Amino acid sequence: MGCFNALFTIILPRFALLVGWYNNPTAWNALYGSQLLFGLGWLAIPWTTLIYGFVAPNGMSLVNWIFVLLAFLLDIGTYGLGFFGGRKQYSSYRGT
Repeated sequence: MGCFNALFTIILPRFALLVGWYNNPTAWNALYGSQLLFGLGWLAIPWTTLIYGFVAPNGMSLVNWIFVLLAFLLDIGTYGLGFFGGRKQYSSYRGT
């Protein structure tokens, strides 16, 4: 199960962003304004960056903002689940 989580939450969105940027770098750079913002999104919040890249060219309606919010929650959940999944390995954690 851990391998699937790593594949789905860590590798898949970054790979999709890399493939999309490689195929059309000018569109992705124009969408985010600079390569720096795109790179920060790639590192920190890849699902949000990916979903925003898909929905923003069509205009940001309420439904599109909901998709971006859900992607952001998925990104935040990825970091939270990583902590709770490995809590027994942390030496300072004293819970059960």
